[in-house]
Amino acid sequence: MQYPVDPALLGQQICQILATSFDREILLQIANTLGVACQADLCWVAAVVDQKVVNPNACWQLWSDRQNAAGAAADSTQTPEHSQTTKLKSPSISLEHPIWANVLANGERVAISDYQDSLAASSPNFPVTPLPFRAILAGPARFGGAVNGMMILGKSHPHEWSVTDLQRLEAASDAIGLAISHIQKTQEIASLNEQLQRQAKYKNLLISVAASIDTNSEVERILQQVIENTVDSLEVDRGRILLLKYTDPLFKTRSPNQTPKAKVELVCESALTKNANKQAIAQSDAGKKSYTSKTKNQEKTANSKSKVTNSKPNNSPAFWLSESNLCDKAFHSAPKPLALADAGELIGNEQEGAAEILKLQGIRGLLLVPLTGGGCQETVLGFLVLQHSEPRAWSPEELEVLESVSAQASRAIIQTQTLKEAQTLVFDRTAQLQQSLDVQAKLYEQSAIQLEQLRKLKLLKDEFLSTMSHELRTPLTIMKLAILMLKQAEGQSASRAKYLDILEQQCSKETDLVNDLLTLKQFEPQQVPISLIKIDLKRLIQDLAGDFEKQWADKQLTLKVDLPKLTPCWETDPDILKRVLLELLTNAGKYSASGTAVVFEASDAADYIVLSISNFGSGISAADLPHIFDKFRRGTGITDQAIPGTGLGLALVKCLVQHLNGTIDVSSCPAKSSETDELWRTSFTLTLPQSPAELCNLGE
Repeated sequence: MQYPVDPALLGQQICQILATSFDREILLQIANTLGVACQADLCWVAAVVDQKVVNPNACWQLWSDRQNAAGAAADSTQTPEHSQTTKLKSPSISLEHPIWANVLANGERVAISDYQDSLAASSPNFPVTPLPFRAILAGPARFGGAVNGMMILGKSHPHEWSVTDLQRLEAASDAIGLAISHIQKTQEIASLNEQLQRQAKYKNLLISVAASIDTNSEVERILQQVIENTVDSLEVDRGRILLLKYTDPLFKTRSPNQTPKAKVELVCESALTKNANKQAIAQSDAGKKSYTSKTKNQEKTANSKSKVTNSKPNNSPAFWLSESNLCDKAFHSAPKPLALADAGELIGNEQEGAAEILKLQGIRGLLLVPLTGGGCQETVLGFLVLQHSEPRAWSPEELEVLESVSAQASRAIIQTQTLKEAQTLVFDRTAQLQQSLDVQAKLYEQSAIQLEQLRKLKLLKDEFLSTMSHELRTPLTIMKLAILMLKQAEGQSASRAKYLDILEQQCSKETDLVNDLLTLKQFEPQQVPISLIKIDLKRLIQDLAGDFEKQWADKQLTLKVDLPKLTPCWETDPDILKRVLLELLTNAGKYSASGTAVVFEASDAADYIVLSISNFGSGISAADLPHIFDKFRRGTGITDQAIPGTGLGLALVKCLVQHLNGTIDVSSCPAKSSETDELWRTSFTLTLPQSPAELCNLGE
């Protein structure tokens, strides 16, 4: 049984509640106290702004079998006084009703003993609004002299409200107004704190994204850290980043009716959060297994609708943009994000391949933020995708910070791609430069070789001109002197004959020099025919030996001939062979030391005959040996020793030997004979082909 409460005591009770409780349910406790004090069946207390009910509000009801069950509010708890309290406002009370509007407008209390009779009497044409009570006692709640709330007491049957009831309502007015203001301020402070915390989270998110970009050079690692930090800051279940690879790299526009041919690749995804829906995870894992088996079957079927591009083990899972309704919708919505509080219906229309890669099983809240090139007309690079297992409203603040995150991620992608292109370009240019430097080095080396060759040729030319000048001037000087002596030796026939012989010899030298040049020029292109005649080598050597012994008499040289008893007769050109032997014997006589012998040796081997002419002298240096057969080339120091010659003899010999299909070699080494220990033996060896064996007995 309830007992009346004095109005003054009621105010004290409410103030005591305000002083001792800071709980969010304080308004419900006040409604309970006021309802019990006035012996009402219902007490409704609510904050009011612009004649609209706002938070906080509370409704207390007394349980009674006589109440209309439809008027009972949800979430009720039975008190010891058999009362039921409700946190939500009563759905049957609307402040648009004239009774409540007058209370708020005039700030006066209203007491109605029978709600239905009062409405019918005051306004017969006004329809009776059904309420869960008949008697009404209502009044405003004030704070600082202004109305900030409303109090409504009701009874389920007609009842005459006493003056004490009005006093109780008046006593509670300021206290309830204070409570409403206190709760609103507390909620406002809490809201501001939450907002500050969110802003701090968002700021830290942007800082972490910027730090990831600054500290990493690989775009995959940057994007992985971006999605992990974003999922953690926004407290969603899962996140992933998708990148587009266009078949046409020049695709720049987004037409509402055109979807480009592009692959959507999953490049990174976050780990599941602790609050993720376990059932959704299980479904996702099961779907992943079933998808793997289905994909294998789809690869064998030509008419499959959706295929996952994963031909290589290291390739990222991918699907065509046209295969995903969500991605296609987000593409055409760019640069604005596609925010879906409950994407259940759209997810149900998603193709199986794309849905499996996106792991949409059990997902309700979905957000796709496009990664663009920096402006609304730029190419869409991909999407930042956030998923939640429950319906989730995406606030403007979240969308704003996500746009900033996507802008930074887009810049990181573009900068990384630009850096890679620049590095590739630098690498290519460096390779080209290195190749150019290598070519230049080779050209420089070749130029240096050519310059050295030119220098040597210049030296050779100077030496040749010096030699030719000497060889030409010496006979001319002798002839000039002989002519002068002829003029002075008139009448002396013996002297005239002597000088005429001198003139004849020197003219012959000049003629031989010119003939050597002509012969060398004639034989170099191998255009002179060979006249093959069977020759007798021993007779040929005997003819040459007599002439050279006379020439070598001044140096006391001898010709030592070493021939086998059976000397082969072979067919060759006798004139060419004689000229070769003549040049070699002449050369041997020039460079032989006085009192030595010139050795001529012959031997045969199979189809070849080998002839060798050796002399003993200062020899040929190792540096001169490779060039001894070059035209106009003489040994080092030969010109300084005043040894006559033009450097044409050995070059002519080599040319003639090659014309006979033979070869010639030279060697120079210290002599082994005890008599010539200080001399070198220089040998020229001819190898000439011979006719089929036809031996001549030369021993007789």
